[in-house]
Amino acid sequence: MDSKKVINDLISQVKEVLKLGPSGYLGIDIGLSSVKVAQLEGSEDSGFKLIAYGSQPLPEGAIIEDDIQKEEEIIEAIKEAIKNAGISSVNAVFGLAGPNTVARKLQLAGGSEEEIEDQVSWEVEQYIPFSVETSKVSFHIIGENEGGGVDVIVAAAKGEVVESYKELLEKADLKPKIFDLGLLAVVNVFELVYAEKLEDPNESWILMDLGAQKTEFIIYKNNKVMFTKEIMIGGVIITEEIQRQMGVNYYEAEDLKNHGDENGNLPEEILEIIDSVVESFFAEIKKTVDFYISSTSDESFVECVLTGGSSLIPGLTEGLEALLGISVSIMNPFEVISFDEKKIKEEQLNEIAYRGASVLGLAMRST
Repeated sequence: MDSKKVINDLISQVKEVLKLGPSGYLGIDIGLSSVKVAQLEGSEDSGFKLIAYGSQPLPEGAIIEDDIQKEEEIIEAIKEAIKNAGISSVNAVFGLAGPNTVARKLQLAGGSEEEIEDQVSWEVEQYIPFSVETSKVSFHIIGENEGGGVDVIVAAAKGEVVESYKELLEKADLKPKIFDLGLLAVVNVFELVYAEKLEDPNESWILMDLGAQKTEFIIYKNNKVMFTKEIMIGGVIITEEIQRQMGVNYYEAEDLKNHGDENGNLPEEILEIIDSVVESFFAEIKKTVDFYISSTSDESFVECVLTGGSSLIPGLTEGLEALLGISVSIMNPFEVISFDEKKIKEEQLNEIAYRGASVLGLAMRST
């Protein structure tokens, strides 16, 4: 065993007991294309304030389907993001996502917390695509349901995935304190931003987090996550198609997708590629909405809210409005979250607003 590590761990434990050293928590979101970190102060009652934010790009293929491929590069990116943000705390709230995680609403018979825990253990086995015995499972009781039982939100993650990210964070000199699901972190921000509009229990909302590799599709109603689905279409598919059809590298394709040509215009060939991917996306969304309606007879949708970097794809908002027949908006966390103007640069605001919902939701968990 590394004696230096043992000594450092003992020092850390003493500092923690005596409440010495940097205080507070940081949210950390490791995505397909970048690492994001954030720190908030305040609370839901007093209001949240963003006091630090950092983002660092990852090399292509750093993470593939939850498998860490380029550990050293990711560790370096984490350290760089934290340094750029000016965060001194090492206590981390980390967001898990991907095929090895599950979030689901269950209706249970109810009873004591121990009895509900037993019911969760029995029920969750039907819904997770990996072994319950080797998984990390947590649940939150939402409230009573019409049948006299209780509704719970269950979050589960493959144990080995949790352990691999825990080790990664520790190698980056962080202390992982809380593991959450990125999907639920986004819901935290959604509930905060749209709190005044969510009071009618009969209205359903569609929330989509459009990332690089996938889209998290969520239906929210009566203060609950009613339905979730991971749709394996994201902005990186457009990038890869531009790469393939235009004969450019990954970073040139990203630049063409986001900024167009040297005059800032999107060439016709790029628009055609975007349109073809968006059409596939719309077909998946329609299929998902139709499945939900046929399963629940619920058609009470009032609005669709988008977040994530891919929400800025040209024509997406207008196309979704035509497809769903409801208004579509892009979530802006800064409608309710203030920020430290000395520490958060103005040019960062758009990136945080569009791409930072998950890491903000994670940082909210710590205050």
